[in-house]
Amino acid sequence: MQNKFIALKEKVTLSFLCAFVFYITLTPAWGKPFIAQNNGTVVDKETGLIWQKSDSYHTLKKGLNWYEALEYVATQNTQKFAGFNDWRLPTRAELETLWEPERPNRSKDGEPLGISSVFDGKGSYYLWTNDERGLDHAWYFGLGQKENYFNLKDLSDLDQSVKMVRGPK
Repeated sequence: MQNKFIALKEKVTLSFLCAFVFYITLTPAWGKPFIAQNNGTVVDKETGLIWQKSDSYHTLKKGLNWYEALEYVATQNTQKFAGFNDWRLPTRAELETLWEPERPNRSKDGEPLGISSVFDGKGSYYLWTNDERGLDHAWYFGLGQKENYFNLKDLSDLDQSVKMVRGPK
């Protein structure tokens, strides 16, 4: 009797495992739940955050220091990008929610980026955060390998860009 129970348990476990693999394989939304909108934004259904689809490099064609990044966000808020005026620099933790280990996208320099292909490719490898480190430094996030760095806020000739966010904090 016990052998029949074990055999039945193994069959049920195997059936469940097969059904789970089938579900994962055929469910396109498996993974990061990013949905592109028609207004230049991407909604993350998991976090409730709304992201800028392109980063600032797409329009400015240059990197920014941290103060210029803040000015970029202020300008976009004045112009009501996508109809909103509450855009901000993301936190490091928020940027980390974008990272995908499959790295399906490419930077402006052709490097693999760990960000969904829902976002526009050919942007910057590095994105500024609103996280400061002391008075003179701020953190930025590397999309290639999920790296966190800090640099002087006013250092010029940098490769960092902005991917604005709005929503929960």
